[in-house]
Amino acid sequence: MNSNNNYNNDSSSEDDLQVYETLTKVAPPNELLPRKLTIDIDVKSLYPLKPLPQFCKTYTTFFEESLQRECSIPDIQVTDENRTLLDYYEENKQNLVYKRFDQLDLGKRTSNDRTYFASLLANFKRTQPRVFFRGEALFDQKLTPCPSDQIQFDSNFESGNLFCAFKKAENVYDLIIQNDINTRGNTQWFFFSITGAKAGQTIQFNILNHLKTGSLFNEGLQPAVYSVKENQLVGTEWCRDGFNISYFKSVFMKEYPLSLKKKYYQLRFHYTFKHEGDKVYFAHSFPYTYTNLLEFLNTLLEDQERNQYLSRKVLCTTLGGNTCEVLTITSNSLQKRAFRKGVVFLARQHPGEPQASYVMQGIIDFLTSNNPQAEYLRQNCIFKIFPMMNSDGVVNGNYRCGLEGSDLNRRWKKPNKYLHPSVYYAKKYVKGFSKERQILLVVDLHGHSRKQSSFVYGCAYSSQVKTIERVFALLMSKVNPFMDYSSCTFRVENAKDKTARIQLWRELKINWVYTYECSFYGQQKKHYQIKDYLNCGVSICNALSQIVKDTSKEFTNQANQPDIQQQMLEELGKMPQTDDQDIGSDSSQSEAELSDDELVQLFQPKTYSIKQKNLLKQQETNNKKKLQQPNSNLKSTIASQKASILQESPSKNSEQKPPMSSQKPKNPLYRIQAPLRVRQLDQVKQPETPLMVDKSVQTDDWMYRQWLIQMGKLKKQQEFQSFTPTRNIYKSSSQSVTRFIVKNSTMKNDRGRVDSISLMASGLQNKLISSSQQRQMMRYSGSNFMS
Repeated sequence: MNSNNNYNNDSSSEDDLQVYETLTKVAPPNELLPRKLTIDIDVKSLYPLKPLPQFCKTYTTFFEESLQRECSIPDIQVTDENRTLLDYYEENKQNLVYKRFDQLDLGKRTSNDRTYFASLLANFKRTQPRVFFRGEALFDQKLTPCPSDQIQFDSNFESGNLFCAFKKAENVYDLIIQNDINTRGNTQWFFFSITGAKAGQTIQFNILNHLKTGSLFNEGLQPAVYSVKENQLVGTEWCRDGFNISYFKSVFMKEYPLSLKKKYYQLRFHYTFKHEGDKVYFAHSFPYTYTNLLEFLNTLLEDQERNQYLSRKVLCTTLGGNTCEVLTITSNSLQKRAFRKGVVFLARQHPGEPQASYVMQGIIDFLTSNNPQAEYLRQNCIFKIFPMMNSDGVVNGNYRCGLEGSDLNRRWKKPNKYLHPSVYYAKKYVKGFSKERQILLVVDLHGHSRKQSSFVYGCAYSSQVKTIERVFALLMSKVNPFMDYSSCTFRVENAKDKTARIQLWRELKINWVYTYECSFYGQQKKHYQIKDYLNCGVSICNALSQIVKDTSKEFTNQANQPDIQQQMLEELGKMPQTDDQDIGSDSSQSEAELSDDELVQLFQPKTYSIKQKNLLKQQETNNKKKLQQPNSNLKSTIASQKASILQESPSKNSEQKPPMSSQKPKNPLYRIQAPLRVRQLDQVKQPETPLMVDKSVQTDDWMYRQWLIQMGKLKKQQEFQSFTPTRNIYKSSSQSVTRFIVKNSTMKNDRGRVDSISLMASGLQNKLISSSQQRQMMRYSGSNFMS
């Protein structure tokens, strides 16, 4: 059974194909210049970074789990339930032993109620972004010196994010991790180092401001630990260590907003140092930095056997100045090239999920190897690989967002070219690729902090278990010992409508579009190690090779072999019905994003959304009103004049005010709005003081007549100024004063056409107008007037 062909009828199809052709065009060879395959390792960060050790030179499978030792350090109980991190700093600032930048004034409060304790804001309105902390710019950042008899913290390296540390008691330290850049939260990933501890010293660490309500740390997960001396002595790489681990609700409230009184969550663990003068790194999971990716790609490009199958292009430049790479892996042979299927892999949209990079490295390493299955895939598929979509977030230690402060995996429906360049160009690239050939599979690699094992999220409108969308997921679970099919879900959720999985599934009509999730922990209470993540990538390729063989039978002599897809469907039909409920989803926390009025201060106008543009217009209108406050006397006069005439007494006629027309009038002389007429009259001549009349004899008809008098007066003044004769008017001599009646007898209030009464003909002097007005007022001041 073949999957459906993917077609896209989007109006921007020509642009997508043009972007794809531009990026895939190969420059002509130049024999005079040597070909440079390697990538210059140029990592750009918002602040200076220190180099990290060369991690992950060797890989091992499951390590023996660390013993759950007990610790005699007493817990410190806090009773205050309504404190913030800023209140905590005010109480413990004398115990501060580390802050990431020496210029930070952690006790400073902003003028409004938006004092986010651990947030750094990056302003991108200029060519070079500038980092601000509570309104003050940071320049030459330096570490705060610590006394030599204390342990020293550090996070000024790639992917590090420790914001500050306090010595709460002997061998007890409270830590606060930095929010994602340009956000007020998204704190789950942590990465820092410690030096100066003594051999055998046990220290308790309390990370106070985690975001999520649940964590695998309560189910047995341990922090990732790397000891420099341990690596030098016995070659030990990253391992899982720590004991007395707990994850619970913190006593500190979030700052956004305080009225909700939502609490942070706290991670507590202990660690015993093994060597004197050692430097030990602690992280949420095994780190995989942007530098690690570039070094890995350089090793492939320098390998003469592997680089013949691999080509790389720079997809775009990110907001922070780093590059987003796109790799192409296929066979150099031209045989069956037109019939090769398309396969797309993406990784690291969320920078705090490094296991996705290890799975991606396993995929790339396998596809460029001499394995017979890899050779078969290269001959029948063209692979487009985006190894690190969010390099800015990886470099700067973010957990979920990029430098623009938003989740890239929630921007695939309508990405912004300037704020989300990697998503914008990757989507166009994939759509252009789909017009060249059929795309068989799309896999977006992620990490999951709430569930064990590895599994996939798929797309399906039907709740039936026997559907084509589940076939490849079931096949992967059979060839991958680390994957649990029972944890997979196949739904189209509204909360995830803007993800890469759902948008590519809808727009490209591809059956097999998956989000592949790897647990931060492992399976069956055993930790995943780095080699296990690499093997997950190899298993995806092995499952893909079986599907490709099944879909390519029409071009080979394998028609007598069993249909793999049909076997999977039959097996799915025997499975019980499931509700596909995703318990413990890793959906993004939108409440951690900055408000629109804060974001417009950080980015250029070309990046604004419609909502933000409307907000700016409203702010400009309010500012203009403030500037026009000195002219409030004129406005108050107009308001008092209207109130004296139209709002003297409530009645049915006074409630029926002429409606305001939204359309621009063709003839401003007759179709101008009634309130606007009064305003124009006041601009020409200072309004006279309203006449004092006995209110006891005022009736509804009297107020209506007074309004007609003013409208007629305005019309005659406009005619006098424009020197245009009055048309369609006949004279009536039934009154003692000259009475002009508009020939159109039907009164349309919305167009401003009413029967008007003018006191004098055009050309009379102003003093005659005032006297005739007085006579008219006396004539109609009583209840018995001429209709």
